[in-house]
Amino acid sequence: MLTAFAVVRSCSPVWLLARWQLLVRSLSEASTLGDARGRTVRDNAPMDDHRRCRLSVSDDELELAGPPAALRALSRLLRQPTEPIEAAVTGGVVGQEETAGPLLVGLQGGTTLHFSGGREYLGIIWDALDGVAEQAETADDRAVHRHLHIEYFPGDDYRSPDSVPLVIVADWPEA
Repeated sequence: MLTAFAVVRSCSPVWLLARWQLLVRSLSEASTLGDARGRTVRDNAPMDDHRRCRLSVSDDELELAGPPAALRALSRLLRQPTEPIEAAVTGGVVGQEETAGPLLVGLQGGTTLHFSGGREYLGIIWDALDGVAEQAETADDRAVHRHLHIEYFPGDDYRSPDSVPLVIVADWPEA
């Protein structure tokens, strides 16, 4: 009778390494998680795919853009309960820290997009990243890039009046 150890010993190291890499990739690329409202969110992005997101800064508005897989990877990273989080993206850094109070979107040092607020308010960002990615993947009309504006309006209890306007934009998925 062959044991699992005997079978593994008889395999070539190259084959074992290839199988291990396949297993690790499949575990990191195919996960499901919940958004801030308890809905299931599809996630098929490798964990470091968030680096493909791009931060652009104009006079009075910030734009965070990227392919759907990159937006999902950034959402997954930001959902982790680690404090504080900083993620390198093209053109800058995305930072997040959990604090009391509503969502505050800001720009620090000219290249760091910073989110702070309670988890229920940070969920606005996480859900927006996932939602824009989903819209880009399922849209039939490609005349307009799918995007979402996140900004404060008077009477809004979920966003801080000190927030800077942010637009999250999804590129069209790669074919």
